[in-house]
Amino acid sequence: MTELNKKPEYMDVSFNKIYNKKRLCSVLDDPRISAVLTLGAEGKIVKDILREITNNAHVLQIGVTFGSEISAVYEKVCKKGKFDIFDVSEEQVAWARERYSHHNINIINYNALLPWDEKYDVIICYNLLHELPLKSRCQVMDNALSSLTNGGKAIFVDYAEPKWWNPLKWPLFLFNRLYKPFAESMWQEPLENFCSLKEKFRWSHQYYRGRIYQKTVAVGKILSSEDVLKLTKLFKEK
Repeated sequence: MTELNKKPEYMDVSFNKIYNKKRLCSVLDDPRISAVLTLGAEGKIVKDILREITNNAHVLQIGVTFGSEISAVYEKVCKKGKFDIFDVSEEQVAWARERYSHHNINIINYNALLPWDEKYDVIICYNLLHELPLKSRCQVMDNALSSLTNGGKAIFVDYAEPKWWNPLKWPLFLFNRLYKPFAESMWQEPLENFCSLKEKFRWSHQYYRGRIYQKTVAVGKILSSEDVLKLTKLFKEK
């Protein structure tokens, strides 16, 4: 795929500026740091992601991530599958290419707001959607869902609204309000409501650390809801 990047304006909004700082990226990539920042949830989340992926899968990840997730996915598919990563930030692509120079990962400077032709068995968005304005979030999700092979999966890991009893709920709310202006909307409705193709997929949800994080998986429907109703009616008639 030809590299294509036009950095969107949201990349210059508050917290997103960290991706321009190579030294800070290296610090955040330390598994011990990423484990602390995810309240110890990263290990469990990554294991659950790997359960969704077969060894021979063709995998796309939208967005470079810190911590153990990229290495874990690579180890799962490196022998029989393929692993591509898109990122809109030139700085992140340069950092990731250096970081994973000994891995057979195709890291591409590409804006996922634009559609692409290649199809994937699994597409991962890991802690990306809360960084995107609503319109951009919808477009990225729709592009991901449109690029799945038959029976493919889209895995979205991101914030969710914490349980009422979670002591971190209101500190996180304040932090998001101050530094992550697009994250607050992730608390307001199920993740699938942010895309226009949700009716074509079956959605499952798993939550972590008192619902601070969610793993939402979309799998294409083999039969539409209308087909199911028709078949049900035929069986009843018999």
